[in-house]
Amino acid sequence: MHKIHFTGLLLLILTLFFSCTNENSPIGLGLMDQMGTDFTDTITVSAYSYLEDTINTTSLSANMVGHISDPVFGPSVASIYTQMAMSANNVNFGENPVIDSCIFTLQLASYYGDTTSRVGIRVHRLNEAPKNRFNYYQNNSLSYDPTPLNYQLTDYAISPNQEVVVDTAIYSPHVRIRLSQAFGQYLLNHQSELNNNLSSILKGLYITAVSHTGNTGYMILTSMTSTLSGITIYYHNDNGSGLRYKLVCANSSVRFNEYLHDYNQSSDPAFIQEVLHGDRSVGESVLYVQGTGGVKTRITFPYLKEAFQSLGNRVVINKAELVVTDLSPDEPYLTHPTILTLQGIKEGTEAITYLPDDDYYTSTSYFGGTYNVENHEYRFRITEYVQKLISGNGELSNSVNLVVRGSGVRANRLIFGGTNLDDSQRLRLEISYTKY
Repeated sequence: MHKIHFTGLLLLILTLFFSCTNENSPIGLGLMDQMGTDFTDTITVSAYSYLEDTINTTSLSANMVGHISDPVFGPSVASIYTQMAMSANNVNFGENPVIDSCIFTLQLASYYGDTTSRVGIRVHRLNEAPKNRFNYYQNNSLSYDPTPLNYQLTDYAISPNQEVVVDTAIYSPHVRIRLSQAFGQYLLNHQSELNNNLSSILKGLYITAVSHTGNTGYMILTSMTSTLSGITIYYHNDNGSGLRYKLVCANSSVRFNEYLHDYNQSSDPAFIQEVLHGDRSVGESVLYVQGTGGVKTRITFPYLKEAFQSLGNRVVINKAELVVTDLSPDEPYLTHPTILTLQGIKEGTEAITYLPDDDYYTSTSYFGGTYNVENHEYRFRITEYVQKLISGNGELSNSVNLVVRGSGVRANRLIFGGTNLDDSQRLRLEISYTKY
């Protein structure tokens, strides 16, 4: 008899143990309901989209160049400023070196836009060298020689998934831009300066885009510090032919991106009214974000603390999720970002910082922000942030910025639902909480 009671007690303990440890089990959810868990998605949210002020583009992991036309965001141009470096010291071009050709190459890391387009990429010499230990932003520029170094002023096609064959050798996908013979010979004629002080004859390069074919164009993400990128000088001398030497962009080379956006050419009246004219009421219907230092959205929860004030400190936030819904998921070429992020704002300032839920402290799987293809939405788990706002013991304001993650190397943009649409599309905060 005692044996039967012991066995039954053991089974009960095991059942309770597994019910408590399995967060997704029906039993666990049922117990939570009995404890008084409530749900709301009607917390007031206000939002508006506006122009990004500055993003640091110095020494990014990769750099963008290209020309895009977007009917909503208008045309955008990405340009690169970079120093060049010697691939090997004490170069010796031999007696009477003569240029055969001079090729500038850009290794492809990724792209955004229409690969059937061609883009007019131009390479220029800088008149001033980029400064070491200096932060450059997306709206900075340097003086350059207006005459391009290109051998021909042409538009360039890209094949992001196609290897390139050069003299029977196979290379990763890249763009090859032939530079002028005069420039190549100029480098050969200044062997001494190359060895002693490269910047005295070549302060750096400005790589930009001036036009594109087709309706959209493209931007390419380039691995500037790759051994495949750089200037290759093909030459011969009195003692031989088929010789070559390369100038590269070293890890220590100063480089940065400039991004120019002409939002006045947008064909979207709502975008112009909200982003350019500052009409925040438009945010009730539609909102925008764009990479390359373009557009961000300020989201505020103005009455969040007041909504829970009657409960005092007697409330636990079980889960709080900010839901962002894509309004244009099937746009050709102008694709949505694969991941967004939220920036916290310190109370009483505009200083940017991490939210306590950010994957800097947690993980991407917890924090979220990745695009859900099936639901056309992004979700952010901001439970601890909301709990601190309600309890009043945090240092962050009740506003956050929504931006494209990795904006310095991402050109994607998003058009998403405002705060006053129907439930399936509106920007909303979903909160599950327990009163005690």
